[in-house]
Amino acid sequence: MLKKLAAISLTAGALVLIAPAVASAAPSGSESYSEPPRVSVDQPIIDTCEASTVSFGAGYFLPSEKVGVSVSGLDAGDSSVSGNTAAADGSLVVSYRPPSDGQGSYALSFDGSRSYTATITVSQGHDSAASCDHDPAVTAGTELPLTGGGLELALTGGSVSPWVLGGGAAAVVAGGALVATGIARRKRA
Repeated sequence: MLKKLAAISLTAGALVLIAPAVASAAPSGSESYSEPPRVSVDQPIIDTCEASTVSFGAGYFLPSEKVGVSVSGLDAGDSSVSGNTAAADGSLVVSYRPPSDGQGSYALSFDGSRSYTATITVSQGHDSAASCDHDPAVTAGTELPLTGGGLELALTGGSVSPWVLGGGAAAVVAGGALVATGIARRKRA
């Protein structure tokens, strides 16, 4: 019984340690995995007087497809969205400007050959609604640069958490200790 428990513990620990390596087994630049077309939101957090752009890479939608775009959030009917027809290569660029009194999260839902929902958060930052005339020349882009310092969005990476590696190592050590304990008990008996 103890041997089975130890074997299961060691196997589980080994799987925890091996899983990240197996998940990223394809060499960089490899064509063995298909890569989905890229989607990006240039400014996920904006002020009321600023704009954000959602960009879909080539091939995301069908060529020249008319994509349904809907917005939900506080006073979403007063916000403006421009661009809902995909280019000849299937790419699409949509600009979003929140209502002058907007605040909170807004969900931009795209419904075409593929669906996608982008979330843009509007804050009452340095520009107030009273001074915002929604001049088309106002652009977003300077309030939260992702530099690693100051107030900004969380920087997330694709690396393996040290907690996962530590937990796997602890499971392997615990399994080894169980095996050693079982062997010692059998020798004494």
